[in-house]
Amino acid sequence: MTMTMTKTMTAATTAEPAEELPPFPPSPPSPTSTSASSTSSSSVVADPSPAPLRICCYGSSSSRTPPPYLSAAYALGRRLALRGHTCVNGAGSSGCMAAMNAGASDGNGTIVGVIHEKFVYEGSDWYEGCHEVFGGKEGGGRREIVVARGNDLQERKRLLVEGADALVVLPGGPGTWDELWEMACARHVGFHSLPIVCVNVDGYYDPFVAMLERAHDDELLYKHPKDILHFERTPEEAVRWIEDHLAARTEKVERGAIARRTSMLKRMQSNVSGASLAAWRRFESFFGDDENDGAFDRKGDDANDDREASRPAEPSLARGTERGIRRDAALFAAGTALGLLVASGTRSTRGR
Repeated sequence: MTMTMTKTMTAATTAEPAEELPPFPPSPPSPTSTSASSTSSSSVVADPSPAPLRICCYGSSSSRTPPPYLSAAYALGRRLALRGHTCVNGAGSSGCMAAMNAGASDGNGTIVGVIHEKFVYEGSDWYEGCHEVFGGKEGGGRREIVVARGNDLQERKRLLVEGADALVVLPGGPGTWDELWEMACARHVGFHSLPIVCVNVDGYYDPFVAMLERAHDDELLYKHPKDILHFERTPEEAVRWIEDHLAARTEKVERGAIARRTSMLKRMQSNVSGASLAAWRRFESFFGDDENDGAFDRKGDDANDDREASRPAEPSLARGTERGIRRDAALFAAGTALGLLVASGTRSTRGR
């Protein structure tokens, strides 16, 4: 069964040919290309996202990274820039990081590079191994270098994901795997809920897909593999998945908040209306009303009439004044009780 599921997942990942990516470094545009075609192609990807995101990207730093991976990295950086997202990465000058930074720079995007202080050259502002986009002012404030301290890479890894909305993982070596699996483990056990997507160029991450499926089949996971890592074939699909995933989550949270507020208001209305009606009836029976002045029970109207007949006549103005005082007292008492009930209901609702 395990072998069958593994083969199925691998086949599903690699069955369709991957979208052809532009070469890296990108070739200059042909002078014979028409302006209409260039306008059409740029309009497809140039629309900025209505909700700009901060996306942390992992990828190789090796100068021997294969061209297909570099092309995917360049496309990812450019896609993030054109969509208005911030690209956070390790600031490398080679491998997928270099291609990613070049793509983001060509798209005039915001780039944040996180390096370790070990690579700061003798306290100067020159950073060993950093991509050239971080070395000048041509970025117009869209380039930032963050320096991590310490005697290991833990602080650097923390700064990479600090404030991030999502993670994108390109092909890479042990350093990339370390960063990927640390965040996947933290998501698996509930330390964060950041969406993580791997760009599975040429089936590079098929073994990870198979490993997760095997662990799921052997009941070693707390969550389904799709709730730990997600895999897409191209950078464009990866960015689109992140945007759709976060938009759906936001909509779900907003619906839940509206439902909770509606339920709370209904409970308050029910509690206040029932309690206030009972309080009003008690005060009304105690203080009396215009039709049954001084009565404690409406069933005693005849007895009250007899007492009224034997009582000495009083001026109508005095009787009217007495009734007004009683009515005002009843209204004041009922209003006070209603206010106390509303305050009590609000406190109890907050306590829940």
